[in-house]
Amino acid sequence: MRAVVPAVALLLAAPTAGQALESATEPAPAPYTGLDLVTGGDYAPYTGEELPGGGLVTDLARRAFAVSGRHYDVRFMPWKRGYDGVVAGRFLATFPYVRTPEREQEVLFSDPVIEVRQFVYMSNRTAMTFDGRLVRGPRGLEGFRGRTVCQAVGYALPPELEALVGQGQLARQTPSDLGACVRMVATGRADALVIDEYSAAAAIARSGLADDIRVSDHPYAVVTFHLVIGRATPGAETTLAAFNDGLKALKAQGVYRELLSGHTVPPPP
Repeated sequence: MRAVVPAVALLLAAPTAGQALESATEPAPAPYTGLDLVTGGDYAPYTGEELPGGGLVTDLARRAFAVSGRHYDVRFMPWKRGYDGVVAGRFLATFPYVRTPEREQEVLFSDPVIEVRQFVYMSNRTAMTFDGRLVRGPRGLEGFRGRTVCQAVGYALPPELEALVGQGQLARQTPSDLGACVRMVATGRADALVIDEYSAAAAIARSGLADDIRVSDHPYAVVTFHLVIGRATPGAETTLAAFNDGLKALKAQGVYRELLSGHTVPPPP
């Protein structure tokens, strides 16, 4: 097993990124919808009220909308409350979310905001093993059968593991936040946690329990994060198109790569 990824040191976005946006001529602001963007906390480096710019994806979401003259407030709240509010039309959009079949029935997904690798983080108190090279093969999930996985409220299990839970072959613990999941794995109350490497690094560093957790040598999967809007929200498709266009513009201007670097997430090759 390889060592746990070192803690992510969050930094402000490079000044040149802000200067590039400020110097660009913005169109007239679109009428305010009365709806806010919402996201959760405890998900460094992507979102968090205490993080610079609210976290990487919060920063990207604000800037992508601003390109088309749309300026929204961002509210931080429990993940489930925020997501349910978006589905019901009480809030405009939320982020960052992985695409799942269940969510696709309720929300529309933006273009990918960022691509990340998920790893399996296991307790040193368990004999569980996982070989990421086999995850798509017939024996890939054998290590999970008969085990307990931790999934914080508002997070999603990979579809294959969700199916194992439904079949009664995998138990699930659902604490209120990611930090609680890390503690449960470290103390052996859960065998494993499946999550991306950057949020895991931050959460494990905050817990001070790195010596009690090991990480798989190979990724479980590569997934993309998205902004989502409720399917029943008026103007959802137009709003999503504005966000996607803004995200493309940030990439074309080089701002996107600078923001990734500023929040210490390596830019794509």
